[in-house]
Amino acid sequence: MCSRVLGHLILEAPTELGRDWVCKKILNCPDEYALARLAQKYIFTFFGAFKASAGRSLSYIVGSSLSTPNEGGISFLADYEEKRMLALERDAYRCMITGALDSVSAPEALLAGVPLAATEATPIIPPSVDIRTFSRYASFSNDDPLCDPALSFYRLENILTLDGDMSDEFRSLNVWFEETNRDDEYEIVTWHPSTLPAPHRRCSTVTFTTTDPVTKPVPSSRYLRLHAACARAAHKSGAAAYIEALARDIARLTVLAEDGSSAGVLAAALSRIAAA
Repeated sequence: MCSRVLGHLILEAPTELGRDWVCKKILNCPDEYALARLAQKYIFTFFGAFKASAGRSLSYIVGSSLSTPNEGGISFLADYEEKRMLALERDAYRCMITGALDSVSAPEALLAGVPLAATEATPIIPPSVDIRTFSRYASFSNDDPLCDPALSFYRLENILTLDGDMSDEFRSLNVWFEETNRDDEYEIVTWHPSTLPAPHRRCSTVTFTTTDPVTKPVPSSRYLRLHAACARAAHKSGAAAYIEALARDIARLTVLAEDGSSAGVLAAALSRIAAA
């Protein structure tokens, strides 16, 4: 699997510079063991970081976004709520995949006969990522706001309004957005068609719009392109299934087996820690 991971990271790289960066990292490996370690690192820093953010509570997000868990917590929550409301207004109070209206914040005049859901301000690039590594793969410039740890990941360019289920699927890399040839139009893509509600299973597209590009900018095509590249590479290489199986094994495992049969789980868990 390690060779497939590295190969698909090259094939799916969102930019030529990102592809060159992966190739240089591979060429600098002196032997197959170094290549395996490199692949393990990318499995957890690229794919695992997204999956680690799925199903997490806001308290986790706050902790991931601050240098110490309690520092500036109130200020961060206020900023998060402000950005969430701006994203809701920009996205017409709807999940950008299912079209369901936010059950709490949507104006009453919009609610009649429309499916409702609890929505979330879902980051395209989550706070749990190693942004230094991601910025090299995506060829972000040093002045990109995501590369500045003092700036919040909850900027509107990095936020999608999604209902709870779609937020988990998006953060798990099971759903992503592929650019079409029209500005700000994307095809909603999934590795498993059953992931999407029935009306969205056949080439459903979404167009991101805004009434105010300055204060309510649409989601960044660069961030969506990076998310899509990681999703495709994770599934095509088999890394997505590997991470899911590993998470299940770690959850079930209470003690190491005496016969050594759990050595693989232990090694993978240690690799995940080392990559963090």
